[in-house]
Amino acid sequence: MFFDLIRNINEQTILYFKHQEPVTLQTDHGFLVKAGNDDVCRLGTPEIVFHKVIRMNSNRITNLPEPILPHEVANKIYVDNCQRKILNGYVPTLKSFARGTSFKSGFAVSASSQNGHRFKAENVFNNYYVTGRGASGEWASTNGETGNFRIQIKCPDLVRVWKIALRGRDLNTQRIYSWRIEGSTDGENYTSLFEAPNPTYLGNELQQFSIDTNNKFNFYRLYCLEASRQILDYLSCNYTFIQINYAFQLARFFFVVNA
Repeated sequence: MFFDLIRNINEQTILYFKHQEPVTLQTDHGFLVKAGNDDVCRLGTPEIVFHKVIRMNSNRITNLPEPILPHEVANKIYVDNCQRKILNGYVPTLKSFARGTSFKSGFAVSASSQNGHRFKAENVFNNYYVTGRGASGEWASTNGETGNFRIQIKCPDLVRVWKIALRGRDLNTQRIYSWRIEGSTDGENYTSLFEAPNPTYLGNELQQFSIDTNNKFNFYRLYCLEASRQILDYLSCNYTFIQINYAFQLARFFFVVNA
């Protein structure tokens, strides 16, 4: 509230009259508030500029829009819904302490084929050798298969993948060189998310590939079009970056939170 101060003729009596409406202060160049020689704030167009720290005393700042520019303040809605890339693999280790396969976490691995009981598909997602090296830490397709086979991970939730890391077998043989990553929400109909340039060999060094998609799926698979020999090994599938984790001796999928 603003007050008018009026002195009477004798300058002995001060009267205050309360206004019911705000007083308008108008200037062509704005107002500069100073404390001593320090600038405190400047009121003008197109903005109000503060030169000092603002202490809110536990009060809120409300009605903020969602930020667009890099230096703008973020409101709670924006922070809660902000998509964040997860830098750790999404698929957990699927081996129990007793070395048996455990799908209790809701993840399930399957493949079109496997080369005996030692080259299980879940080996790809365990990120380590169960016993020594070789078959105990790798997956291989059936002997004679050099194309059109796949390995798949089913996730308990719909997730969005932004990167995948893949590695072939230690011996750097039987390499896949024509392949793609696919996603599905029902395990029947698949969408191609990434198709590697042919040839892109998956050898014994870890390689990372970016996945550009805004869609979420709960089935992800690596589909092999052609391989140099019949055995295809996946590293361990714990590194696909979601936002996914997902084929050989090692496959990791990295996912996005709040996608």
